[in-house]
Amino acid sequence: MTGPRIFESLDAEWALVCAEAGRAEMVLGWLREGGVLFGDERARGLAELLAELECRDRAQGRAHSDRWMRVLLERAAGEGAGAQLAARVVVQAMLPGAVRMTQRLLRAGRDFDETGQVVVACLYQVVRRYPLGRKGGVAANLLLETLHLASRELQADTETDAVPWHPVLETAAVPGEPAADDPTETVWRTVLRRQAAEAGLLRAGEVPDGARGELVELLAWAVAAGLLDVVRARVIADESRTGARKNAERAGVSAVTWRQRRSRTVRQLRPIADQWVQAA
Repeated sequence: MTGPRIFESLDAEWALVCAEAGRAEMVLGWLREGGVLFGDERARGLAELLAELECRDRAQGRAHSDRWMRVLLERAAGEGAGAQLAARVVVQAMLPGAVRMTQRLLRAGRDFDETGQVVVACLYQVVRRYPLGRKGGVAANLLLETLHLASRELQADTETDAVPWHPVLETAAVPGEPAADDPTETVWRTVLRRQAAEAGLLRAGEVPDGARGELVELLAWAVAAGLLDVVRARVIADESRTGARKNAERAGVSAVTWRQRRSRTVRQLRPIADQWVQAA
């Protein structure tokens, strides 16, 4: 199963879709017409066909996923049962990302299933209306546009307002970079870093990476989730910069006081980090 109730019901619906005769052959035919699959492959079933596509995505990268998704998105833009089937296959492929997006959009007073329903409805809308002339990573753009629409539906425009999603990830993929293998993570990191800049956690032109990059993303998420005051987050961000300790010592802060500050910060962030991990 993919997750709690809303996604369990989608998985159950997917099993029924897969059980209908001729569905796999229909999708395989579209893909062959689009030049995605060649040879004498036979569709053992729709679920197996999707699993094979995902396996090839991992082996061949974004270029492969872009090809087969575009074939189905072109079909999904039409009318009738064929369009609905094409859209459903793409949505099923995007469900793991939709689950993580739902977890990360949770705030106080938001129910998981209600949030998930909004995310899935927005995902369907994006799939059916995807502009085929757009360049760049298809999966990443689907997720980012879904995030934009879902945030609006959840009255959380400030979370993604002004994020350039047309398309933000055309040049983001770098061969060998782990982020290129997971468009969900790339999308989310893009949004979090924009939030970090808007919250004053980054200096002009600063691009955090490594452990500091993860800390800044954690702080941005904590501020957006209402778990950490923005002023305190800025202090922590400043104290984590290279040379911060030497600057503090020049300002008269003793080594003992500095260690106490760091210990207090660790104690404060540990439960927040636990929630961040659960949301991921």
